Amino acid sequence: MLSSISWSQYITAIITLLIFYYCFVGFKYFRWEILSLIGIKKVDEKNSPISVAEIKKQFTSCNHADFLPKENLSEATSILQQFWDEANAYLAEMNPEAPKEEILFAVKMIAGKYPGLHSAGHNQELETAISGLLAQYYPERFTEADIKYMWV
Repeated sequence: MLSSISWSQYITAIITLLIFYYCFVGFKYFRWEILSLIGIKKVDEKNSPISVAEIKKQFTSCNHADFLPKENLSEATSILQQFWDEANAYLAEMNPEAPKEEILFAVKMIAGKYPGLHSAGHNQELETAISGLLAQYYPERFTEADIKYMWV
């Protein structure tokens, strides 16, 4: 029986069976990928267009004025707030095991950027702000004498 089949018939049968097998696997598991190659796309009901009203519901309304600088602050308060923000950001990123002298020097350098803070009327506010910041990040590590020593 096997002698009645030629090699060309055998190879043709194997190739035909392989083509049918791969067509079946492609249709069963990769249908939409193959169809997308020829331009046919699958339409999902979940991906239906969203109306503009539904998009607006997703966003909360914001007041544009909330993001603008406040104009009613006095200049000294504004400078103190800028110093507070910069020193707060610096101390938040600083190594907690850093030596006292390094921390005090860094805060002094930041305060040096804001010359309006060194007037006689703002020294108390500045020392209060610095002691509050240092107490926040380094509790029970700095004393009032350390902060006063910073200005010497």
